[in-house]
Amino acid sequence: MDESEQTTGLTLGIFAASVVASVVVVGILGAVVAWARGRGVNPSMALAYYFVGCLVFLVGSFPTGGFSVARGRTPRRPTGGGAFAAPSMLLGVLLIGVGVVIDVTHPF
Repeated sequence: MDESEQTTGLTLGIFAASVVASVVVVGILGAVVAWARGRGVNPSMALAYYFVGCLVFLVGSFPTGGFSVARGRTPRRPTGGGAFAAPSMLLGVLLIGVGVVIDVTHPF
């Protein structure tokens, strides 16, 4: 394999597929919760997108090191903020945006 053909990290195609899959899975999860509760689909789906989007954003912005409870303030290896930090934060924002669109437009 040629060096120019090798790719490392997250490619645009993988990110787009993960965004589509995330939107579909979270939407189905919100619809199932709405059905189980006997409530409206739109608010439940929007809430699912808000909740999962916030969690994904927080995971992406997790601290990159600094303080350890066990060792105090000593230099240590970073625990987060790697190659997937920015895509994870972007995915979280996109999921929150889908929640806002569903909350405002009430498509279902």
